[in-house]
Amino acid sequence: MKAEISVMFNVKNVERSLAFYRSLGFTARWQWKGEDGKLAYAGVGLGEAVIALGRITPGNSGGEYRSYQKWVSTPLGAGVIVNVELRPVEKVYARAKRAKADIESRLREWPYGTAFTINDPDGYVVKFLRPKGEFA
Repeated sequence: MKAEISVMFNVKNVERSLAFYRSLGFTARWQWKGEDGKLAYAGVGLGEAVIALGRITPGNSGGEYRSYQKWVSTPLGAGVIVNVELRPVEKVYARAKRAKADIESRLREWPYGTAFTINDPDGYVVKFLRPKGEFA
């Protein structure tokens, strides 16, 4: 059985996050503007990996969204690590360095594969990984 997963990051500024992920080689998959005309939701992809970027605005905080807005207002990214498995991990690392991304852990060999870790602009930790034995 084939299964895919995507993750959504609640972010402070969708435009900023979209630009950040594009600088790492992700492509924009979709975009949606809110009633205020600002980007409220976007998707970025790298191969089959998809990250959705969304914001909850005060204008959307009524009704069913009130408790959701309170929940996502805790420190963004707290306790979350997202792994993106891919073959050209060195290529993405070079892009991250050129983009001056906040590199938490430099590219290196680990017992489980070759990986590096970044912190995105909202504090989400993203690990780019080529697992051992994968993508041969």
